[in-house]
Amino acid sequence: MSIQKKILISGSLLVTLILLVSCGKTSETKKTSVEKDPVALVSSGQVFKSIIDSNRDTLLVFDLYADWCGPCKLLEPLFREMAATHGDKVKFFRINVDKTPDIASAFGARGIPFVSFIRNGEPVHSLMGLNPREAYERVIGACGSVGSNEDCRKNLESSL
Repeated sequence: MSIQKKILISGSLLVTLILLVSCGKTSETKKTSVEKDPVALVSSGQVFKSIIDSNRDTLLVFDLYADWCGPCKLLEPLFREMAATHGDKVKFFRINVDKTPDIASAFGARGIPFVSFIRNGEPVHSLMGLNPREAYERVIGACGSVGSNEDCRKNLESSL
């Protein structure tokens, strides 16, 4: 499947997610302070939509996980290290798929851990399963400080 087709499908899924959650529940979010913890927990679709809407020019990294998932537990410390390292230009979030299945299904995640990189309201890349740190760092390097999604995609193509 071509990159353009994957991006189109991912974009469609994100739009579906935003539509689903904008009419969804209004439960409170358990959100950690970015100053204390560079990774924020997202527990509602409404907060997810707010994050997407208020961070248009920032690379957002979402880790979809479950408490019972062994590979997810292995990824968490690595994810937190990357958040501490890149937190000045990239924002990191974790989403528990058991507590917010509507968000997980909108991402189209077929397995966890599932890490999705979103820029300007669009998914630009995703990684499923536990990957080496270099795989995540490659996407952050390619998309973390660029101005447009097109530049991000060009950088990703040349780095993969």
